[in-house]
Amino acid sequence: MAYPTFEGRSMIQRPDLEDFRTQSREFFAREVPAVLHGVDAPVDRARAVRGALHRAGFSGVSIPEYAGGRGLSADHEDIVTDEATTLAVTADRPAFLGVNVILPALIDVGAAELVAEVGPRILSADAIACQLFSEPDAGSDLAGVMTRATEVDGGWRVQGQKVWTSYAHLADFGLALVRTDPEAPKHSGLTMLLIDMNAPGVTVRPIKQMTGDGEFNEVFLDNVFVRADRLVGTVGGGWKVAGTVLGHERLAISRSGGVGVRNPISVRELVDLVTRHDTISVPDVQSSLLDAWMGERTAAILSRQTTVQARSGLPLGPETSLGKMHRTRNAFRNARLATEFGLPCGGAWIGDEYAGTAYEILNSPGMAFGGGTDDIQRNIVAERILGLPREQAVDPRDRRTAVGHQSSSQSTGKAGEQ
Repeated sequence: MAYPTFEGRSMIQRPDLEDFRTQSREFFAREVPAVLHGVDAPVDRARAVRGALHRAGFSGVSIPEYAGGRGLSADHEDIVTDEATTLAVTADRPAFLGVNVILPALIDVGAAELVAEVGPRILSADAIACQLFSEPDAGSDLAGVMTRATEVDGGWRVQGQKVWTSYAHLADFGLALVRTDPEAPKHSGLTMLLIDMNAPGVTVRPIKQMTGDGEFNEVFLDNVFVRADRLVGTVGGGWKVAGTVLGHERLAISRSGGVGVRNPISVRELVDLVTRHDTISVPDVQSSLLDAWMGERTAAILSRQTTVQARSGLPLGPETSLGKMHRTRNAFRNARLATEFGLPCGGAWIGDEYAGTAYEILNSPGMAFGGGTDDIQRNIVAERILGLPREQAVDPRDRRTAVGHQSSSQSTGKAGEQ
């Protein structure tokens, strides 16, 4: 099947859903393996598959055309998600945050000029985006960020440190929550900026994980200049923008299927494991599989509800935290079950047969970090859904008076690819 080149215009105006599904299925079956053949570096694989998706009109299907998308319906978007192969999803991981979180959030907050500029680059993975939110002393209390942005002629100077930033070592720009008014109440003194990750003063250090990857990173911002037109929203309005970003992040993470940066090992994979070991008829195994299936279905139902809410135009609320919590719980449970089902001797994987399963087991704890820890999610649910009393807040100005950062003499520049 030939795929017309997509250059910011719909290949077919409002294509029939079944025809669109056929095109999508053919694309993932034939084109993705071809464009990834011989491509090894993570960022190159992301750009290869996402570039092919964009050229064929399968990237940003429901994103407005002015942002580089197709401007089609959410049903068309769902079809692409349904038909995406594991190969495509895995290769696309570095681009996931930009496509599914940062770009939709920029659209929602009305950053039209920035969206028109960076949208096509994000959707084609010509640019990789990261999210500069968490800090060493501001994780569960995100409003306590202490990275400072001082207004100067033509823009801002940023000084501080971020941590647990996914794919920062591959990113071209990062959406950064910074403090612009240290005297204002902590939620009111925040501003959102789009930072060039290749700018002088940006240093990225990958954090080595159990898998051997370095997907999470520390980011040091040492007197980094940010142009005035990189302001997202308004000065002092960063907390509202952050809420929009986090809503999209939790919605993306809570969605069912293999569409995220990391996902729970699926029930199908667990069934394959026990089938290989001929233990599927064991009552305890069946009970565990049923528990995993119920968890997977619960997460899918919650995801569907929040997706319907988002598509109806309602703001994303605290219910997105429920989906995130269920996904994390499923990840831990299913990783434990995969270990029990696949490693009856309790040792290590031998050969390549279980290599993919081993990687996913070791990768599963990362779900507890992405999108906010379980403690954060529980606080949100407790306070905003159950109406329980809020925890006593600590003003960052009482906690620390200076921002720790790496000196410029220690800076080695942006880290290389993993």
